[in-house]
Amino acid sequence: MKKLFYSLFLLLFITTMILNTGVIADEGEFMISDLKGKNITINLKELKGLPVIEETAISADEGDDKNEYEVKGVLLSDLLASQGVSKQDLKKIRLVAGDGYEIDIPEPILQQRKLILAFEINGEPLDERTKPIRVVIPNEMSMYWLKNLSEIKIADMVETVDIKSLVFLETLVSELQKVDYTYYESADKVVKISEIIEYMELDTDLRAVSFKAADGFEKNETLDVFAEAYIKITGKNAPLFFSPDFPKGMHIKDMLFINYGSTSICSLEQSKNVFDLKTAGDNEGVPMSELIEGAKLVQADRYEVIAVDGYSVKVSAEDMKSGIVYTDEKDTVRIAFADLEKQYSVKYLYEIKALD
Repeated sequence: MKKLFYSLFLLLFITTMILNTGVIADEGEFMISDLKGKNITINLKELKGLPVIEETAISADEGDDKNEYEVKGVLLSDLLASQGVSKQDLKKIRLVAGDGYEIDIPEPILQQRKLILAFEINGEPLDERTKPIRVVIPNEMSMYWLKNLSEIKIADMVETVDIKSLVFLETLVSELQKVDYTYYESADKVVKISEIIEYMELDTDLRAVSFKAADGFEKNETLDVFAEAYIKITGKNAPLFFSPDFPKGMHIKDMLFINYGSTSICSLEQSKNVFDLKTAGDNEGVPMSELIEGAKLVQADRYEVIAVDGYSVKVSAEDMKSGIVYTDEKDTVRIAFADLEKQYSVKYLYEIKALD
């Protein structure tokens, strides 16, 4: 009897200690490996602290008449964002199950589909064979819906690129054909992004393009999505990224920066709404120091200031601090410096380039 009492007491003590330390035996955990050279362990309790979504997910298997599921979980993109990484930074991942089964998620699926780390399916917690996580990728084959997740291996990442060139959108689009377009009953002008890519001779091997809006909103898109879209350059919320083939939720309004490889394209009009203006002589505009920092243009000893017709001057980093970018009465983009001669006041300003 005493032995039975002792066993019950010991069991109660251990259970209490587990609960008091916040360790829940059946919560489970998995690892993200090789994430910027680090291995990170994520437990289910931590995962549930991120934004949780509920969604009807359908697998793409043919002949499956029970391929619709109500899933509850966390988007991989949100988990990565909590670690300071964008899903668009990834080229490929490998999912590993507790029994050693592995499957690669290729880049097209990774970038174009939601990847849900599900901890509940059809209103029920996962069973022992499936927990702690089942990966759910709506509208993809169930072969990718890995059960009993133990590890997400980062197989390949997009190489980060320094921003070395800042181009002004208003000058850029002045060189391109503008097309009439009715956007939600508003008659506006648009330019095709494919023509921007061609005009600027941009690298088409990129995998992702990033946006930052005037309100601080940031988003990445694949190059395929970016290249088939338009930029609305007049009217409300311009410049606005959109396509008639995209749902409105994919449109990006009041764009401030578009980062494409080593080039950042800046809307001067939106920058006037974001940065504090200052004067140089008789002109008021956006400080170059703010634009350099905002676009994350690399720090250099000298910068080349280039007009759309090819005229250019070289300006030291110190003198660049006194520069402002503004538009004149004809809406021409110009740069002026408080302490430099008139020859440095470039008209039809197209690009600021960091020199090695």
